[in-house]
Amino acid sequence: MLLALFIISGFLSSQFLMIYKAEAAAPPAPTLQRFSLGQVLYLRQCADCHGWEGQGDGPLTAVLAAKPRNLRESTALFKQNSDAQIIARILYGTPLLAIRSQSLPYDEEELAGFVAHLRKLPTTNWAAIEQGKGVYDSLCAACHGLYGHGDGLGARSLRAHLPDLADPSYQRQARDDILINNITNGIGIMPGAGDVLTAHEIRSVVTFLHILSPGYELYSRFCAHCHGGDGVPPTATTQKATPQKVPPRLDDVYFRTHTPDQIRTGIQHMGRQSRPTMPHMARELNADEAFAIVGYLRTLSSPTSQEETPQ
Repeated sequence: MLLALFIISGFLSSQFLMIYKAEAAAPPAPTLQRFSLGQVLYLRQCADCHGWEGQGDGPLTAVLAAKPRNLRESTALFKQNSDAQIIARILYGTPLLAIRSQSLPYDEEELAGFVAHLRKLPTTNWAAIEQGKGVYDSLCAACHGLYGHGDGLGARSLRAHLPDLADPSYQRQARDDILINNITNGIGIMPGAGDVLTAHEIRSVVTFLHILSPGYELYSRFCAHCHGGDGVPPTATTQKATPQKVPPRLDDVYFRTHTPDQIRTGIQHMGRQSRPTMPHMARELNADEAFAIVGYLRTLSSPTSQEETPQ
């Protein structure tokens, strides 16, 4: 009897130890944490080129003529320039990296998605979209990524593959009530946000989720800085900004006066330029927002990195 108890006790102890080791080895479930304003603005305005962690490895590096600066190693940039000087560089500095023109012509599938998004511009409630994007960026993008692909920095340590929220097949079955329930109560490894977000904020996130698509991503990355996220070209906030030709307003009048072939040709205009350049941030940011980005950038810069000469 005693021998049997010892055997059972030993078996249970070994099983408990195996379970403990398995749980200890498993990565922790994600926790909700809001990004700061500087982080949110950096991710939307800078990370496509400079990367999520500022290492100059953003997703657009493949189409840029030169590799973006690694902000973690740019100690000279932060030591030799005041916040005001860095803000001025963000808003009005030298033209940003040129795009290799051969990289931009789009295939038929991308063009179709692009055109589909463009035609939504005049009829979309962009105030509601922007409100939802702000909440999404601060709380959801860490795992789901800026464009919903599940490629956020926090997703790397998760135990499950996240759905691609921008995939057309996902969008076709994404009902509002299901999305609201998932965001509120959580699903799988995703924690619920019902005690963090108001019902209005959750509905605004759902509104934003419905705009996610391949066309939205392409337009946001390559067109919105000049044409505006809503198709209305933003104006620079000061006369210091480099004068540029005002892009057309992508409204109902534009679509009534342009044939489908003209619209498709217009989409590819960046690829036909000999040396297209990205616009200054003064169209998108004000000084306070640029200051918030600088505050975040200073947390990226490594104090032990090798000194370099500012570009």
